[in-house]
Amino acid sequence: MTQSLKSQEYDLRQGPEDENKYLKVHRQQKIRILNYLFRYITFTTRREEIRAIPRILYRQMSNKLQIDIIIVHHIVSRFLVDLIRIKKFINENSYVLYSKNRTTLVKSYIHKFYRLAPVFDYNRARENVKILKMKLDAHYFWPRVTTQVAVVIYITDKLDPSQKDKILQTNLRSLCNCSAYAFHRTRNKIGLNKQK
Repeated sequence: MTQSLKSQEYDLRQGPEDENKYLKVHRQQKIRILNYLFRYITFTTRREEIRAIPRILYRQMSNKLQIDIIIVHHIVSRFLVDLIRIKKFINENSYVLYSKNRTTLVKSYIHKFYRLAPVFDYNRARENVKILKMKLDAHYFWPRVTTQVAVVIYITDKLDPSQKDKILQTNLRSLCNCSAYAFHRTRNKIGLNKQK
């Protein structure tokens, strides 16, 4: 006894559209979840190490954002794993932070961190790189690239009128693999603490 399979016809126009719709919804959820994480929950320890998020905070995020807890857990845990990998890579290969053209390198890292955590205005941050470079050149002060990226993201977020709650500095420093000392020293050097 043999069975024959009928060839099935698929409407190819529906596949990519459905996939694009799914990816768009997924990206919007990712942005909302990571925004909440960066602005309200500290994911670092006192020694600036990445910590696991307690289940109660996943529930809190899920309730506040009206997104299923499984999706919240998946996005946050994946982000934390990727962040640990990037931090490890930067720590083990510090030579990647040095270049003759630091402005290009800073823009490159802003792009990488935005792909990892889209929680700041990317276009505004790229413009702020030029302004920060002029400030640093005027003071003859050139901190490490990751410190510059952290300061640029901090300035961009601070001046963003659409965000009333700002990114927690510990989370920002952890994202950019920047020490508290270097971050605050750079802020003081360019006069961010004096100006509002």
